[in-house]
Amino acid sequence: MLEAAEALKFQPSVLARSLRTRTTFTVGFVVPDVASPFYAAALKGAQGALEESGYRVMLMNSGQEVAGEVTALQTLLNHQVDGLLLSTTGISASRFDETVGRRGTPCVFFDSMLEGAGAGGVRIDNARGIDLLVDHLVEHGHTEIALLAGSLEETSGRERLDAYHLAMERHGLTVGPDRVRVCRWSQEAGRAETNALLGLANRPTAIVASSAELAVGCLAACRERGLHLPGDLAVVSFDDPYFGALLEPSLTAVAYDAGAVGSVAASLLVEAMREGHTRRELSIPVNLVRRRSCGCEDA
Repeated sequence: MLEAAEALKFQPSVLARSLRTRTTFTVGFVVPDVASPFYAAALKGAQGALEESGYRVMLMNSGQEVAGEVTALQTLLNHQVDGLLLSTTGISASRFDETVGRRGTPCVFFDSMLEGAGAGGVRIDNARGIDLLVDHLVEHGHTEIALLAGSLEETSGRERLDAYHLAMERHGLTVGPDRVRVCRWSQEAGRAETNALLGLANRPTAIVASSAELAVGCLAACRERGLHLPGDLAVVSFDDPYFGALLEPSLTAVAYDAGAVGSVAASLLVEAMREGHTRRELSIPVNLVRRRSCGCEDA
């Protein structure tokens, strides 16, 4: 029989198996922006871990909107996925419970969390990352340091903003009312908010960008204004994109293993789907990569 199956190139029916086991062996993966290098790397890490456990991935883009996130979750649940990996754009606890919680489908959050919800979460050490960036700029002599904060609807944005205020306070530095720019996680927003900062009468001498997209937008605004980095302005980034060393100037950044964010989250989800473990949260460590955009030489 096995020889006949091999000769006929027989493939097991996923549908038949799902009917027998009441599982689809699929996992939904929902992110705010599928074009982001971070989410692409996280997806690659998650997919590798899930495939080793016999699961396939269905990818959905929420467009950095809660409404888009809810629609994506509903679509995946209607396809009867066995579990969900979610980087939320700021869904409320009541909306999450209404959409996902009551269905009983395991969900693991990553990067941006919903505190206490789901089967667990994987976050990046945001506080440590911002500390590293601010401390490094202070070592270069900067006291007028601004922040491109990203969205405060997400825990990653709020944690990075809180860490910035604490780091500035620790160094005895004041934060002017116009030095923090809250915006979407996009190059366009980074560019616009950098122009706003550079238009101030007492403009900053250094900018911390809370994501790679914001950093690229910041660099674009500087280039359009003819600024020379780091002489006219120092720029550092939370996120070290794969092209960071190729930018001009090369980008000083906080780095971490984005693939591990996805693979660790996927491993937690597999445990939850198979064993229903106690909710757990894990943190991914960060490190500083020194390059020329702050005044260092390339490592």
